[in-house]
Amino acid sequence: MLKNRVDILMSTETITERAQAITLKTMEAYVNSTQEEEKYQMLITHLAMAVTRMDRGEELSAPPEMIMEEVQQSPYIHEANKRVEWIEQQLGEPLPQEEKAFLQMHFVSALTN
Repeated sequence: MLKNRVDILMSTETITERAQAITLKTMEAYVNSTQEEEKYQMLITHLAMAVTRMDRGEELSAPPEMIMEEVQQSPYIHEANKRVEWIEQQLGEPLPQEEKAFLQMHFVSALTN
């Protein structure tokens, strides 16, 4: 299901090849079963679009501060940060802070459910 979504985004040129590659690597690393796919839908879609925005030099925006304050207080924030760092290692460059915040939020959400 998630792989099909990424393939469709790629076939319609909605995302870049680099975005497709990093998204598929992330799915292999963190989405361990088809039951988990639903929890990671938002994260995977956002990751693909985030890398595409970076590749295309598009404007970025961050999640609302109030939401991020809540995310930072989550018991899952440490694991979320580790996973975002892993993505940056795979990319070979740091993510913009705005995109990093969204990915932290989506990882915390997926880990909570």
